[in-house]
Amino acid sequence: MVQELENAIPPFKLCLHKRDFVPGKWIIDNIIDSIEKSHKTLLVLSEHFVQSEWCKYELEFSHFRLFDEHNDAAILILLEPIQEQTIPKRFCKLRKIMNTKTYLEW
Repeated sequence: MVQELENAIPPFKLCLHKRDFVPGKWIIDNIIDSIEKSHKTLLVLSEHFVQSEWCKYELEFSHFRLFDEHNDAAILILLEPIQEQTIPKRFCKLRKIMNTKTYLEW
C-alpha cells in the first residue's frame, strides 16, 4: 500500500514511523507532530491496530481533530474484517466513526 500511495500520480507524502519519526524524541510527541503537520490521516484498521497501545494514541489524537476541531482529516481504510466485539471498549469513538463515515476496504 505504501509503494502504491507514494508512487501515485500525484504522489502522496506519507509519514511512516520507521522512516520519519525523529530518533530520541518521545514516541507520543512524534505521533502528535506528524498528525498536526498532516492534511489527512490514514488509519489502516486491522485486528493488530485495535490491539496496539501506540495506535490508540494515533486514534485518540485523530479523534480530537475530528470531533473537537471539526477537522474531517481522518480516512479509514479497513485492511481486514474486524468483528465489532473485538474492538476494545476504549475505542468507542472508532465504533462511532465506522458506523457514521464511509471507509475503504483494502
